[in-house]
Amino acid sequence: MPVMPQRLQAPLPVAGFRVGSASCGVKSADLKGKRQDLTLILADVPTQAAGVFTQNSFRAACVDLAEKRLAEQAKDIRLIVANAGNANAGVGEMERVWAQQLIDLSAEAVDVRSDQVLSASTGVIGEPFPIKRIADTMFEAVDSLAEDNWIQAAEAIRTTDTFAKCASRQFEVQGKTYTIPGVSKGSGMIHPNMATMLGFIATDAPLAADTLQVMLSKVADRSFNSISVDGDTSTNDTVYLLSSGLGLGLAVLEDTSSFEQALEEVAIELAQLIVRDGEGVTKFVSIQVTGATSEAQARQLGRTIAVSPLVKTAFAGSDANWGRILMAIGNSGLDIVPEKVSLKADDVFIVEHGNLHPDYQDDLGMQVFAQDEFCLHVDLALGESQATVWTGDLTHDYITINAEYRT
Repeated sequence: MPVMPQRLQAPLPVAGFRVGSASCGVKSADLKGKRQDLTLILADVPTQAAGVFTQNSFRAACVDLAEKRLAEQAKDIRLIVANAGNANAGVGEMERVWAQQLIDLSAEAVDVRSDQVLSASTGVIGEPFPIKRIADTMFEAVDSLAEDNWIQAAEAIRTTDTFAKCASRQFEVQGKTYTIPGVSKGSGMIHPNMATMLGFIATDAPLAADTLQVMLSKVADRSFNSISVDGDTSTNDTVYLLSSGLGLGLAVLEDTSSFEQALEEVAIELAQLIVRDGEGVTKFVSIQVTGATSEAQARQLGRTIAVSPLVKTAFAGSDANWGRILMAIGNSGLDIVPEKVSLKADDVFIVEHGNLHPDYQDDLGMQVFAQDEFCLHVDLALGESQATVWTGDLTHDYITINAEYRT
């Protein structure tokens, strides 16, 4: 059962983009017409583009093709085509053939060049790709293209997700308002770098591709690379960021701070939604690490705690087993000084400077761990840097979902 956020609203439309979806039966022909599994995000003008990708060595052909495309012409992208239900990964030489066919089919359908298309696939790894079923249904996605269809895109990229994930922000610079909508998917096989997911973000803010790439890489570390559900990184993880602003004839945005802040808010919200909908997850836990020598050290420590099966099962059992948390801190491989470490669960002090806090009572810790949402605060007292990582618990339902994933 997902740990739902307080609000979840459809993304705002953004100038220069239209979105469409279709039901192709990608995972199974029996699902055709029953759930959306193909999406098109079409830019009406050439866009500036950026991307971040999985670091899994066995990565899908769509990832390789997209990375090459962005290296060659990140200033002339018109379309994202994405499918759910089949990852088109781990299938040998045909993988690249099918990935290129998906690009070519979508390019022809919306009348753009194939080299202006970025693709993404998600779903079962190691299954033949049903390119014919997609080809036969591509026209449905084209016919549904509309500015306000972003929620349909979020629906169409779901796999084991129980709800569509979307977010948007608006910001103002020199009296002009710009918009950033985004959608993502992800529920299992979630761990940096990157977490198993797809994410598509668009904006009308006029920024060049090289600026977008720097910002997206930085923001991804603080969002999509700061979540974990089960410690596994997928073959297909992809996040795209597209800007229509320059293609719309807008002047280059000189003050980029407001854009970066809004982009980070969108990315963090999307990343947190993935954890909230993690397979079998019933708890949403923020792990805030302070007093680190660097942001990278803080993030690595947070990840170590977030991925520990013993810690995550303690979360599931509402058991404030703080000894497991200290164990995970010690297993981080970092230069930790145990005598300096302090630990809190929300406002309940558990450990202070390496010693059990004199006022700590186990029933107070249990009350915190029994909540659907809580925060662990770890202070290393080594420096001034900090980072936050988001994770969930590990339940019997996670095993059930993944034992039955292909059936």
